[in-house]
Amino acid sequence: MNKKEIYDYIVSGKSGSGIPCGFWTHFPKGCERGTASVNAHLEYYKDTHVPLYKMMNEHPLQLNCAISRPEDWQDVRSDDRCPAYYDEFLDEIARFRAEAGKDAFILATIHGVLVSACHATDGMGRFPDLNNTITRHLKENPAAVSQGLKEIGRTLALLSSECIKAGADGLYYAALGAEEERFTEALYTEYVKPVEKEILQSAISEGVVVLHVCKDNPRLPMFADYPCHMVNWAEHSSSYTLEDGVRIFPGKCILGGFDNKGGLIFDGSDDDVLKHIDGVVSRIGKGRIAIGADCTLPTDFNLSRIRMISDYCCSL
Repeated sequence: MNKKEIYDYIVSGKSGSGIPCGFWTHFPKGCERGTASVNAHLEYYKDTHVPLYKMMNEHPLQLNCAISRPEDWQDVRSDDRCPAYYDEFLDEIARFRAEAGKDAFILATIHGVLVSACHATDGMGRFPDLNNTITRHLKENPAAVSQGLKEIGRTLALLSSECIKAGADGLYYAALGAEEERFTEALYTEYVKPVEKEILQSAISEGVVVLHVCKDNPRLPMFADYPCHMVNWAEHSSSYTLEDGVRIFPGKCILGGFDNKGGLIFDGSDDDVLKHIDGVVSRIGKGRIAIGADCTLPTDFNLSRIRMISDYCCSL
């Protein structure tokens, strides 16, 4: 599928030849940033031919102040331009675009406002801890913390715009924090949701927006009014099926079909995998479904299987 066909499918539901698919993985240690990252992305793109190509983002948010208590979030400030610590990520996007060519459909990963706050305080990989700093502080003093989240939201909106200027066709926004066990729905809706909607509303005027609702047991209906073109969530680790997604997000494209933690895509036969894709397309409908996994696949996943799926989806 070429870029226009992918765009028309995602944004307008226009189905012609082929169905987009997208699978991604974190790269091995040492390939997270710079030239090593660009080369790893290019090799993966060459080996898999996935029409939806997501640039991994291993560049965490940095804050202008130390955070030790909830009230400290009121001191967070954003600039009127994208912070310099994202320059390397923007360079990776630009270099990948130059090497992959104009027809590659590139999505830039934008870490959501809460997980970005976690990256800046506790480090990457710590958000699943229900006692991490941002989770704890938001529960203790949501009004104070929300001031910092608004500033972080401004930074992420600037980053989103710069990613598209650097060569991305759109964004893959990873929203974390909607897990049932983390916050009450009322707290998330009042203090987090408005910030995220503002980021995405700004981004959707510039490129394609893919909303990824990350982690298990999400309150998926809370995202029904988020500005986006495509939605992806942990179908196999939640109570919401793909059919539920079609109902919750009318007019939006759904990305999914496979469990990223196990099951058919790992140990099924090639025939079984392709039959499963046929079943998903039949159930959801061409023009509404793009094939993918619930979340990131393991680093050592068999790339030939992704290539097989990609080739098959493009032939449908």
